[in-house]
Amino acid sequence: MSQKKPERNIRVSVVVPAYNEENTIARCLRSLIEQSLPNGDYEIILVDNNCTDNTIKIAKTFPEVIIVQEKTPGVGAARRKGWSIARGDIIASTDADVEVSKHWLKRIVSYLDNHQDTVAISSGYLFYDRDFYINWIVRVFERSLVALSWFLAGGVMALTANNMAVRKSVYDKTTGIDENLKFGEDLNLAKKLHPYGKVKWIFNNRVKTSARRYQDLDLSVVPYFLNFLSMSARDKAWKNQLDNIRK
Repeated sequence: MSQKKPERNIRVSVVVPAYNEENTIARCLRSLIEQSLPNGDYEIILVDNNCTDNTIKIAKTFPEVIIVQEKTPGVGAARRKGWSIARGDIIASTDADVEVSKHWLKRIVSYLDNHQDTVAISSGYLFYDRDFYINWIVRVFERSLVALSWFLAGGVMALTANNMAVRKSVYDKTTGIDENLKFGEDLNLAKKLHPYGKVKWIFNNRVKTSARRYQDLDLSVVPYFLNFLSMSARDKAWKNQLDNIRK
């Protein structure tokens, strides 16, 4: 009698919320599928947050992707839905307009395996649709913004939702991602995780994302920056609904 092979342990669940991302979703999913971490070690969960374009049609061409729906609008509700069904020991978070490097997940797993006192990690991002000069500015200011957030939050290290990973066993001890937040759900989660262990920022695992929301880093950055400061200092969004610019 042949014995049934045991199911492979899923190390990482990657959760991607999506709302009308037909121009970027293929790029995102392709980069996740082509990870150096063995395919059986991770799952990809795409959360359909009421898409009305071709996002889900495109996503269905990737058979490896698990698609679920969350009808409550907002990134907080969408992420929470995806995280609620995650089976991995680690939950990784990114966005539908992000492209991750080939070793993104392998670096996440390696860091958490080697730092057992760390409950969550995050790293920054650069823009794939902007030039070297703009990305140089982003690199220069990254450390300053991380330090500023840490100071305003009273010693709690920030997380950024398009590039973060959390131990599921610790996440389950908290009240989870706030489904009412449409901005700053990552900073809010960092404060919930902080009592259980270290929340760390690492600088060697950046992702690439679209700069469409920042309009070449002009005054359109201001609302995002004010929300960043408000969530860091008060755990409350300055404005919980920001224009979602798609180009």
